[in-house]
Amino acid sequence: MICLLAAAGLLAAGAAAAADVAFTYKTSYRNVSQDPDKIWTGDALAAGSSGTVTIHEYELRTPRGDYLISQIWNDDCASATCPTRLVRVAPHQPPAILVDDMMHQIVPPDDPRFAGLSNSGPQAAFAEHPFLLSDDGKTLVNGDFKFEIGSVKP
Repeated sequence: MICLLAAAGLLAAGAAAAADVAFTYKTSYRNVSQDPDKIWTGDALAAGSSGTVTIHEYELRTPRGDYLISQIWNDDCASATCPTRLVRVAPHQPPAILVDDMMHQIVPPDDPRFAGLSNSGPQAAFAEHPFLLSDDGKTLVNGDFKFEIGSVKP
């Protein structure tokens, strides 16, 4: 199920714009049946054929607010993509989902496979910073994927 990185798509992405801001790795929750951050619920957390569910998170703090990327590794993952959400987070409020889509599957820095990834070029840049927010705050970039950030989804 785990594809280390879709190299062809990443090479097409090229370098990110200098003004784009990178999310930083926050944490991974492995073998979970519930999401501590309450971003994923219900069937998304059901252990399917793989027997486990893992959630990886990246965060970004900006003057416009704090954001969290949550990618879940479950039976909904394809060969190189997994369900991923961008949420705006605020104290004492539920997460506000801004983007909910399939995105390139990441290999977080605490995963042993991370050490085996290329340490130069576009693939290395993606491995270090798989998620970027455009300078204007309107686009989430994930390798060669781009997602417009819309209004909050319930």
